[in-house]
Order: sequence, then structure tokens, then C-alpha cells
Amino acid sequence: MRKAPSTTAVPDGSTAGHLVSLTGLRGILAITVFGAHFFLSFSFAGGTFDSAFVQDVFHVLFSRSGGPAVSCFFLLSGFVLTYIARPGDTARSFYRRRIAKIYPVHLVTAAIAFVLVAVDYGVPGAKVTLAHVFLVQNWVPSQWYYLTMTGLDWSLSCEAFFYLCFPVLVPVLARAKNRQLYAAAAICTVLALALPHVVSRTFALTHPDPMEMVPTGDYGGPIGYWFAYVFPPMRMAEFVIGIALALLVRRGAWRGPGVALALLLTAAGWGVNLHLPSYLPLGAGMVIPFALLIAALSRADITGGWSPLRWRPLVWLGEISLSFYLTHLLVQEQLFSRLWTAGVDADLLPVPLPVLSWWVGLLSFTAQFLLALAAAWLIHRLVERPMVRLLRPRDVPPLPITTTPGGAPQPRSAEATHLVEK
Repeated sequence: MRKAPSTTAVPDGSTAGHLVSLTGLRGILAITVFGAHFFLSFSFAGGTFDSAFVQDVFHVLFSRSGGPAVSCFFLLSGFVLTYIARPGDTARSFYRRRIAKIYPVHLVTAAIAFVLVAVDYGVPGAKVTLAHVFLVQNWVPSQWYYLTMTGLDWSLSCEAFFYLCFPVLVPVLARAKNRQLYAAAAICTVLALALPHVVSRTFALTHPDPMEMVPTGDYGGPIGYWFAYVFPPMRMAEFVIGIALALLVRRGAWRGPGVALALLLTAAGWGVNLHLPSYLPLGAGMVIPFALLIAALSRADITGGWSPLRWRPLVWLGEISLSFYLTHLLVQEQLFSRLWTAGVDADLLPVPLPVLSWWVGLLSFTAQFLLALAAAWLIHRLVERPMVRLLRPRDVPPLPITTTPGGAPQPRSAEATHLVEK
């Protein structure tokens, strides 16, 4: 086993447990998911803005932003969990920490969604309800299973599968050489890009949904959409890429662009993603740019380099991003949809939406965002933080990360050299 080189302290602003720029990135992703749901619901209702410029800005930023944002969340999950991995940690302790972080917020938002669905459409079936409670709804290729409750906890079903596999994956990948980690990341990228195409051309659902909540015709049909976007083992590719990146960054072996170039590549990839066909815009089309960006931002935090994502409001939004992610669609659908319906019933609003003044659209966007933010803050303060303090174990301290004089991150203690290339 190769001995870790001598180390010096991490520059101020960088800690093992809190890569600030990646938290800020979560804040941006939360905004893009919110914007996607706002713009798509507005467009589906027939709405357009009277300003072509504002219409184009919303289209570029949000027409295809939801899927790539979730993909980046999956990459971040694998990266951060691996980067803060601690020597001597156990699977039981890891599972307990993940449950403490995710499950209370999930149960509260699922309970709220259950009541709202029951009021609007009737009580969901027992199988669907239990599938959501235990986060196994994604394993059924039916939107009536994986989109029935909050409409967003399907991503937690993927995360639950990732967490289940993580204690097995990390020791295996940590023993890999650097070139093998690069190869693993490349193979997973190819799988994310190509495998759903093979599946959608080979298989078909014998009993597809009679009515789709989200149209899948442009994404490879029901089987293509489910396999590429919802099926947990398929989304594991992004999680594994994040693990491989984190190990390379921790070893000081990552060779990639800096923050400025990575941001430019991400912007260019975003533009290309707007024009990709089939399932690719759902996430696979942005895997490479996001992977480069995550690695660059983490390196900047480790070495004290430049990063625009340490802006305090973005970091704060990133810290409450789980609660925001799980509550914002409930606010959008229940509050504003009910107001819209009431306006239509009172003959105050036409159907479909007319051309709206651009400032009305921006005002509506801002109002919805602030209300969703307030709901997320309440859930974060009343549920997420207290339950994390109550449930998570305190048996293993965070792993201290140090850097070489050249900026290469290394584990500080000899115990942690299982994450250093042999």
C-alpha cells in the first residue's frame, strides 16, 4: 500500500464534510427543477409571454432543465458520499445516517401528498401507497406507481437503491487503480448514453398506462422513458461516476478543466442538450459536462481556488434543497392550480391561457418561488434538522482531508489509506 505523502492543512473555506461550492450547485439545481415545473405547466396550459426575449430565456433555462438537474443530483450524491467516507464506518451507521437525512422529510411530504391526492382524485391504492412509503415505486414501469404522490419522490427511490449498494461499491472501487476508475467512469457514461436506446428498441410494455401523466412519446415511449429516467439500476451509472470522480479527486489524480472552463463547457452542453433527441435530454446528455463541473468545483474548494458558487444565498438554498425539492411541486400544483381553477370557474380567467405580459409571468414565477421557499424552510426547520439530530449516529467523526503543497487532496490519517491507490 502506497504511503500518503506529507500533508499541509486545507485552505480556509474548505472542509471534508462541507464542499461549499457543491452545496451552492445544489441550490442552482433546485432553482432549475422549480423553473422546469413552472414553465412546463405554463406551456401545457397554452400560455406564452408577450416578450419573445423572455419567452426564449424561459425556454433555454427551463424547458429541459428538470431531467439534467436530477442527473446532476445523482452525480453529486455519489461524489459527496464517497468524498466524506470515513475509516471504520459500518454499513449500519451509514444506513442510519441516510435514513435520518431522507426518510422523515419523505414521510411528511408523502403524507401531505396522500391527503391531497385523496381529496382530489380518491384514496390511492394500498400497493401504490406502500410502494411510495418504502421507496420501491420505481421498480414498477407505470406512472401510476412512480408519479402518484408528490410527483418527485421517484428520485428518492433511486437514491434508496444507491444507498443500499454504496457500502459494497465503495470498497471495491477504492481498490481500483486510477486508470481503472477513469475506465469505470467512461463505461458508465457510455451505458447512460446508449443502453436505454437498446432497451427501448428491444422491449415493450405488455400493459402500458391507459393515460400518461407525463407524455413519453418524445422520450422513447413508456419503456424508454421508464428505463432511461426512472429505473434505479440504470440511474446507478451516474452515481458510480460520482464515486469514481471523488476517489480520483481525493487521490489528487483527477486531470480535468478548472472551474471557468468547466462552467463554459456546462453552458455549451446545456445548449446542445436542448436539441438532443429521444431520452438523451432527460439526463444522459449532460452527464459529461456536469461531471467535469463537479470535479472542478470540488478541487477549487479543496485548494482555495476561485468559485462563484460559494455565494451565501445559493449555499443556503443548497442546504435546504431536499425539503425544497420535495415540497415545491405540492405548492405549485395545489396552491396555484387551485387558484387557477377557481378563476376559471368564476369566469375570471380564460382557457387556454392567453398571451401574458412578461412582467406578469415573472411576478407569478417569483411569487410561487417564494411560497415554495417558505414551505421548504418550514419543513427543513421543523422536520429535517430536528430528525437528523435525533436519529443519526454519533459514533464516527468526519474524516479530515488534507492537501499536499501542490493541492492534491489526501486522507490525513493512516487509517484512511484504503482510499489511496495501492
